[in-house]
Amino acid sequence: MALERRTVLAVLTGVLTTGCSAPSGDGEPPTQPGEAPQCDPADVSRPPVATGTNIEGRAYPQKPETLTTDSILLYLDDFETAFAWNRVLQTAETVTSVGVNNLEGFWSDETGDGYLASSGIRVSYSTADGDRSEREYVANYFVSPGPVYRYESSNEPVTPETDAEETLLVQCGADS
Repeated sequence: MALERRTVLAVLTGVLTTGCSAPSGDGEPPTQPGEAPQCDPADVSRPPVATGTNIEGRAYPQKPETLTTDSILLYLDDFETAFAWNRVLQTAETVTSVGVNNLEGFWSDETGDGYLASSGIRVSYSTADGDRSEREYVANYFVSPGPVYRYESSNEPVTPETDAEETLLVQCGADS
């Protein structure tokens, strides 16, 4: 299992860092080695913090200024909780309760350009109509000093296509 994860992580690192360093369509030069990839906050895609609902939305945490294994794990636990919580409030009506459980705790692997991390997540909620819903998935992240990418898989970490709809740019820099 560890060998499979390392293989997936190695391939994922190449895919994600290649996408970050490729020239953009607007003629910007590629990122130089050792330089943080740039991204446009207008391209960030994540559920907004819900307002005006039965349950308050969750604010997204600020990315740590210094990336370490410990800081990434704490950050991603809070980030994924906010992401899943706000997605429920965005997509379901009259939500009366929400639960987000990190099933395994995030595990991470330093890539040199950032960190790859994954964890199993269980999200459950109920509505005023008495309906209940629950789903499980794997939340997969690439966290660099610049952009943070998220993709979701069903069972195990997978190698995403950087231009695939499922791969989301969820944060630029520390504040966005």
